[in-house]
Amino acid sequence: MKMETKSVHIKALLAICLGLPITILSGQTEKLIVPSDLKQQTVVTEPVTLRKGFLRAGIIINYRVADKYFDNDRNKQYYLNSQWGTKAAYNLTLQYGFTDRFEADLVTDYMRNKVSTTSVEIVPGTNSSVTSVTKQLGTGLGDTHLGAKYQIVPEKQYRISLTGLIDVSLPTGEKNPTNIRSATKYDLPVGNGAGAVAGEIFARTTVYPYSFSTYIKYYYNFEGSKKLAATDLAETRFRFGNRIEAGLSAYIHLNEWIVFANDFSFYHEAEGWAGRINSITIPESWAAVYAPDLVFQVRRVRVGESISIPLIGRNVPADPLFIISLQYVF
Repeated sequence: MKMETKSVHIKALLAICLGLPITILSGQTEKLIVPSDLKQQTVVTEPVTLRKGFLRAGIIINYRVADKYFDNDRNKQYYLNSQWGTKAAYNLTLQYGFTDRFEADLVTDYMRNKVSTTSVEIVPGTNSSVTSVTKQLGTGLGDTHLGAKYQIVPEKQYRISLTGLIDVSLPTGEKNPTNIRSATKYDLPVGNGAGAVAGEIFARTTVYPYSFSTYIKYYYNFEGSKKLAATDLAETRFRFGNRIEAGLSAYIHLNEWIVFANDFSFYHEAEGWAGRINSITIPESWAAVYAPDLVFQVRRVRVGESISIPLIGRNVPADPLFIISLQYVF
């Protein structure tokens, strides 16, 4: 009798030891393919594009304190005349899935730009100086962005998905200084003054609890015109150089509702890619950027936090960019 009981215990132990990995594996697969509520999927388990009939609305806040930049020799420098500023963008976003493979996006900007400049002037004939502080502020609706995504290679059929994206930027924001009171007192513009179109190829693979992605994107900038200074009588023709951008990302589920990500990206605007102000060529610029991300998923609500840190660059801002997002799926 004791031998039979001991044999039963051994068989039960073997069944648990052999069955546990199988249970975990099937549970992970179920999270990826058959979630209990499709609208509650995380950034790792959801498809690249929204499913048919799904609507996601949200707000994305970008904030940067700008007082340093990478110069032409890739060294960090402070802006001249003790100049610093802040730039905040409040992006209202809408995403809609027309089919399981096609999604349309709309992004509008509300900008708040502030610049403060401190200068010291020596008074002639005296041993004294005068310090003056100039502040400019610009607020209002900025440019509008329209986008479309299409899964060329769908995730349902293959381990790796391939998605094509098109983004169009419309110069709807105020491009010139307004409310001009003097050469140093005026409201800053909140728009770029020129449109752009971008094409992107995005690839992703998911092996729960991980996902890995890579992309390459090309921006074509159109010619525009705007006043570069408050005292200008006429607008100046300009064109930003075309830009190429690439990146790698790795995401991991820390638990059921928190995802941690590492994003690495590189962008380059080469001198001679038609970038110019009147007849003056805009210098080459590039940057390598690292951005750690945390994404919280609470049912249909998603909260994201990110810090975009320029590691090295040339003729670009050197200060970090803080990003917070809040989204909801209807």
